[in-house]
Amino acid sequence: MNRFKALYIHTPFCRRKCLYCDFYSESKVLNEKDLKKLVLSELSLLNPNLSQFPTVYFGGGTPSLLTPDFFEAILSKVGQFSEVTVEFNPEDVTSEKLKALKEIGVNRISLGIQSLSSKVLRKLGRTQSPEDNLKALESVLSVFSNVSVDLIYGAPGQKADEILEEVDKITEYPIKHLSLYALTVYEETPLSQLVKEKKLELPHEEEVRKSYYEAVEILKEKGFTHYEISNFAVKGFESKHNLIYWKLENYLGLGPSAASFKGGLFWRNYSNYSKYKESLERGKLPIEEREEFKGKELIELKITMGLRLTEGIERKLIPERALESERVRRLIEEGYLEVSEGRVRLGKKGLFISNAVIGELLSAL
Repeated sequence: MNRFKALYIHTPFCRRKCLYCDFYSESKVLNEKDLKKLVLSELSLLNPNLSQFPTVYFGGGTPSLLTPDFFEAILSKVGQFSEVTVEFNPEDVTSEKLKALKEIGVNRISLGIQSLSSKVLRKLGRTQSPEDNLKALESVLSVFSNVSVDLIYGAPGQKADEILEEVDKITEYPIKHLSLYALTVYEETPLSQLVKEKKLELPHEEEVRKSYYEAVEILKEKGFTHYEISNFAVKGFESKHNLIYWKLENYLGLGPSAASFKGGLFWRNYSNYSKYKESLERGKLPIEEREEFKGKELIELKITMGLRLTEGIERKLIPERALESERVRRLIEEGYLEVSEGRVRLGKKGLFISNAVIGELLSAL
């Protein structure tokens, strides 16, 4: 059945933009009533019958700025669901808000701690302290059992042993999921400019690589399954929502800049709140770009997304001539790629440089 399996709602507002963030958001006065009306209007325009989404994810931006009324209005329109995640900034955590969200059906919180180092938080443009982060985590865990935490490694001034200490410390708490992201310096972000001006210095790549592989081992020792390049979970608590992305199943995105995918068709909304609003007020879907994937392009997309998972992809997705090519044989021999039991997956050496390995594989198709 060609139906959506996941719903994503993008909240485009933040108190302030973090130095490294390239997601669409605006530091402006939040008009929650306006956003709620627009998102519900978009859902209605798409199809009033699209009311069953196994997973729902509120991301941003900063969805934790919104009141429980916003989430209740959306969830009341989307039927039954097995996983509902809300991203939270530590500074927005209150016991009252958490309990109210739980009552209306939210059952998973993703807490953006990012770091337990005052120095790193400051360099990333985060305002909370390590103590604030841990206090927020304790509050979330007092209400929710399914809690994910985000940590960043490879940040300016960060040493390998520092992120390992943070991973060790954060997993002393009964969290179920950890996303461990390498800091990416995106063009047109304040961080990029600071690095170019040599006002901030990034760690050497070898130190970042060491951080990643040693953190992977710590998390395995702590009982976490490494199920995706940057994601780790207690068994059974993998992100159901994100698995739909990586397996390239159908998903629907609502809100400014939100992306959707259905049967090979990809589309994205305007990354501009005013244009998003104007379009919906005219009774039109706020789509800025559309692209259809089919044939070889669709296969390449499935390979690119699927190889992010440590279980890899079915071998039959890749032609035998590609697997037998010199460049792919070299990737396998050197441990960057593995082929076994009817599947193709990244080897241990390939995890840290996944984009390069996947690119080399695709060039052999």
